[in-house]
Amino acid sequence: MQVPFLMSSKILTIYSLPSSIHYMENILINGLSNIGLNEKQAQVYLALLKLGKGSAYAVSEQSGLKKPTTYVILDELVERGAAHRVPRASKRIYKPVSPEILFRDAENRMNDTKQLLPSLKSIGSIKTPEKMNVLHFEGLKAFREALHYRIEEAVGKEIVGFYAEAKDMSPKLLEICEEYNLFTAKNNITLRAFVPDHASLINFRKTDSEQKRITHTLPLSIYSSSVSIDTFSNIVRIVLNRNNQMVIIENNELAKTIREIFSFMWKHKNLTT
Repeated sequence: MQVPFLMSSKILTIYSLPSSIHYMENILINGLSNIGLNEKQAQVYLALLKLGKGSAYAVSEQSGLKKPTTYVILDELVERGAAHRVPRASKRIYKPVSPEILFRDAENRMNDTKQLLPSLKSIGSIKTPEKMNVLHFEGLKAFREALHYRIEEAVGKEIVGFYAEAKDMSPKLLEICEEYNLFTAKNNITLRAFVPDHASLINFRKTDSEQKRITHTLPLSIYSSSVSIDTFSNIVRIVLNRNNQMVIIENNELAKTIREIFSFMWKHKNLTT
């Protein structure tokens, strides 16, 4: 509320006192919410502070709340320890707890609650076993979709695995794989793998460098697989070339195990040449 005030032929605008008081009460109400009082409880507590003590009717008049609501709120404040009923009064009279005691009690409750912090943190550290999510893809269209499933997570990173010979791959499947290899190279995805020494892979070996593949060729006598397995992120891909099928398993532990097996073998790869 603004009040115009005439002085020396000039109109000055000053703010009325009630407006300032209302602003301060809002600040106090918001502050009391930080120690657990809701808006109406804060209004009633402030009204009691102003009165010193009073009946529900007096507090209702002071706070602007309806009398039935004020009765309920006063009893809530008594239960919280923010107010007391005056004993041996001829009618129900309420008295506020001092702000110092109110804040001290709130601080004590917070300190008591802090004792629960280790237990609360331990709940978050309990890991439930991760379930495997298994996806099955069959057919050329599905095979292409499977190759690109979550592949954006491998951009700028490395995929490791064990790749199969390609003698039973159809021309269309070979085309899909070549598209995939060009995509991985373009997106700076490195492929590091063990491969069998098979004639069907000669053309792949010719493009290893430009398509960012690092391979170690194993003799057919010890590795002649027709099934490919590779991994990135939490994904393990199992590829059955001759059937145009792929199984994708999403599981952190499985992906970690495949990477560890691969890393061990890569470290000792010269022993298998």
